[in-house]
Order: sequence, then structure tokens, then C-alpha cells
Amino acid sequence: MADSDAETIRAVLDGDVDRYAELVEKYHGPAIRLAFSFLGNYEDARDVSQDAFVSAYQALGRFRAASKFSTWLYRILVNKCKDACRRRSRQPAPVAGVGPSDPEADPDDGLFVVDVADPGDDPSGRLAHQELARALSAAIEALPMKQRAAFVLHHVHGLSLEEAAGVMDCRLGTVKSHVFRATESLRRQLTPWVEREGL
Repeated sequence: MADSDAETIRAVLDGDVDRYAELVEKYHGPAIRLAFSFLGNYEDARDVSQDAFVSAYQALGRFRAASKFSTWLYRILVNKCKDACRRRSRQPAPVAGVGPSDPEADPDDGLFVVDVADPGDDPSGRLAHQELARALSAAIEALPMKQRAAFVLHHVHGLSLEEAAGVMDCRLGTVKSHVFRATESLRRQLTPWVEREGL
């Protein structure tokens, strides 16, 4: 665990509870982006991430200092996202995206997309890349939850396979398998679309 996180957690556990705000501030943006990757709605992502921070605070005494706080927090967050997805399973699901690049931005403008744009593109190129991003977002949203979690954690949010295994609380080989299957599924779904669009 990062020394700064370890010191902050020790201070909180020793009674300086206001220091917990330092952890919230540090991981607030990444937590919302990760939740948005699963939920596709900024308000839901904000609510679930806040709930995860509360749960982490309440369980801080059980945190193992040998672990990274971010891994532990993301595990709580991913589980809460899964619970939220199950609760919504009987409702029409929005197309889930993988980010807004600005966590304070309002992604509810329908752009629930992976950013694949080339800044040098002309307007038609930008539109084609935006459509690819929409198609990729929809394909990610359609993955089975474990494959989706592994792919999003590793390829979208940049966690190592080992870190993703920690978040998902499973073996490294299992995460590798989920990432491989997700990648193959996305390739099968998107290759015809890319070929058709000439990208």
C-alpha cells in the first residue's frame, strides 16, 4: 500500500476521522469513472461510488495493511455495481460506457463511449470514430459481468492483471481467461462493423 494511504488510514483508525476525506478526494474521480463503466449513468455512478466510500469507511478496521487501499476500495465498488446491475436487470438497460474523460462532466448526453477519436480527423472521420466508440461501448455492456469487469479493469482503467485479480477477488489465471474471452468476443462483434465502415 502507498505510504501516504497507509499513514492516512492509521490516522483515521487512531481517531482523526476527518483524514478519511483525503482518501475520498484521491480516489473520487477514478471511482466514479469505474462505476460509470458498469452503470452507464453518471448519477448512478456517483451514488454507488459514494456508497462504496461509506462502506469502506465503516469496514476500515478490517482492512489489511499489506493490501493497496485502491484495490480494496475498487473491490467494494465493483460488487456494489454488480448489485446495482442486478437490481436493474428487469428494467431496460442503457448503453454502458467506459468513462467520461472528465468525471464532473455530464455523460447523460448519450455519449456513453470509449474515446477512440483521432484529434486530427476531419468531421467525417470524427463521426466514424464516434460511431465505433458507441459500438464498442455497446459490445462491452453486452459482455457477461465477469468478462466485462476484467476487461474494463485491465484495458480501460489500466489496472495490471494482478490488480484486477485483487479487485475481483479471484486467481490471476481466471482474470487472464476472462480478459482473453472478452477480447475475442469484442473482436468477433466489431470486426464486421469496422470492415463495413472502412476504418
